[in-house]
Amino acid sequence: MLHNIVSFNFDVQKILAKSKVSQNREKVDFNSVAEAMGDSNKFFLSNTMKRYIKTITAAGVLCVSMVSLNAGTILETASSAGKFTILEKAVKAAGLTDALNGEGPFTVFAPTDEAFMRLPKGTIATLLKPENKAMLVEILTYHVVSGKVEGSKAVTLSEATALNKKKLTIKFKNAALYVNKSKVIATDVMASNGVIHIIDEVLIPAAIKPSASQSSSAASQSAEILSDAISVGVDLFNDGKEADCAKVYKIALRAVVALKPEELDKATMATLNKTLQAVSNEKDARKNAWTLRYAMDKAMKSLGHSED
Repeated sequence: MLHNIVSFNFDVQKILAKSKVSQNREKVDFNSVAEAMGDSNKFFLSNTMKRYIKTITAAGVLCVSMVSLNAGTILETASSAGKFTILEKAVKAAGLTDALNGEGPFTVFAPTDEAFMRLPKGTIATLLKPENKAMLVEILTYHVVSGKVEGSKAVTLSEATALNKKKLTIKFKNAALYVNKSKVIATDVMASNGVIHIIDEVLIPAAIKPSASQSSSAASQSAEILSDAISVGVDLFNDGKEADCAKVYKIALRAVVALKPEELDKATMATLNKTLQAVSNEKDARKNAWTLRYAMDKAMKSLGHSED
């Protein structure tokens, strides 16, 4: 109903980031919502709109269901968000680009880069190999539902059938929406051919078991994290997406610093921390990508691994 009331051009993610919702979700600062939407939209928050936002946030899901006048396709929208670089690479490797740029409509549960990096170490590199294309297609199509299912509808469902013909379990619990075990962290990112809901874990069909190595040591895990990131980052960099490459590298380097493998001495750990601090203050994406890669290569060498 809401999308028939208003249709303006604004950044939904900006609203999600800047709107003030109390911890107990009993109060919504509507001035902050309007501010996040921007004065250029000349947006008027009607009482109906306020009730809608208040109802949804009370349920733990901020579900602002509006269509941008300039919305691109699902893949174009995901690309402009800058949080789905690994998903983009996977879609391209699976040969699904044209399908997701098609007429649709589709509902996509999109894992962030951080979600992909939480997979068992080595999984990303394994899935991106040409010989595993069928497995990758099966996993990616498990994230797509035919038709446009907005957040307000999703919270009323118990299941949905993905494009790979497998069932997705949908539950509303603890004031949050879940798809299988993955939490929906943002809903209703509108695209011209559907809608995106952002999730915090990659959905893996029960029958699929990517044969990534199951290393237990911090050193092995760190090497695999760095290897996965380099596998993704090199192609991003060569495609001219230096900023996306740097983001993936930064996630990986932070993970290694958190693991603190014994094989990395104090000097190397200091170098990694200094590198992360340096790129936080540098605006040149290309320079950041190289700075991070040098630090990653240094860490890989200390861990007894090397990248060609």
